[in-house]
Amino acid sequence: MKKNMIANKIYIFDKLSSTMDKSKDLINNGACHGTVVVARYQTNGRGSNNRDWISEGNDALFSLILDIDKSKLQLLSIVSAYSVLSMLEDILRNEVISIKWPNDVLVNGKKISGNLIENVIQGSLVKSIVGVGININSNHKSTNRFIYPSVSLMEIIGKELDILTVIEKYLSKFSFFYSKLINNKINIENISKHLYGLEKKVSFRTNYLNKKNNSNNLYKIIKLNKDGTLKVEDNNGYQLNLSASEISN
Repeated sequence: MKKNMIANKIYIFDKLSSTMDKSKDLINNGACHGTVVVARYQTNGRGSNNRDWISEGNDALFSLILDIDKSKLQLLSIVSAYSVLSMLEDILRNEVISIKWPNDVLVNGKKISGNLIENVIQGSLVKSIVGVGININSNHKSTNRFIYPSVSLMEIIGKELDILTVIEKYLSKFSFFYSKLINNKINIENISKHLYGLEKKVSFRTNYLNKKNNSNNLYKIIKLNKDGTLKVEDNNGYQLNLSASEISN
């Protein structure tokens, strides 16, 4: 795998408990900005809300260590998801690709990718770990019981892809959009156009919304705000902004 402007050092492992855990170990041993950790298998991989991320060894599983200003943290997950979307648009020409806010990417309504952000505080410094999973060559015929069933690139295009090549393509996209983010040039309006369920009603599970006595938790997605929060509208026309930490689904 070639290095690019953000991937300064790349570690590739056959098996890890998780790339997130290994990244934390590397941070404790002085890992620098741009360190990438790749694993073929994870024995304890996890996604958002501590959900298990199960892989048969046929997918892209990796983490990226970043030194980032605290003011940019709220947008980091959506920038990572948008990087996946942009990469997939180069591969899949005739599919509907969207971002299920705040951290998943869907193809034709099926989940193909998710990301997880964890932060390590070292005094006044913040190191963020961007964990990414992309379904590449796995089979997901048995996952149709989920609200958003999974799908892989192989299942869509009918052939296997080289996993490291896909990771490299993601890193190239992420490098571009991350540079936009840190230079305050990220185009939130354009990202917002790719939201799954835009101008439609989507179910959200949060304690905050439940207190508003909306038993069905259906809210119309209005747009992505510049700070990374999501503007939604309830059945009474009341609008509110949600942060990723308030969402449990």
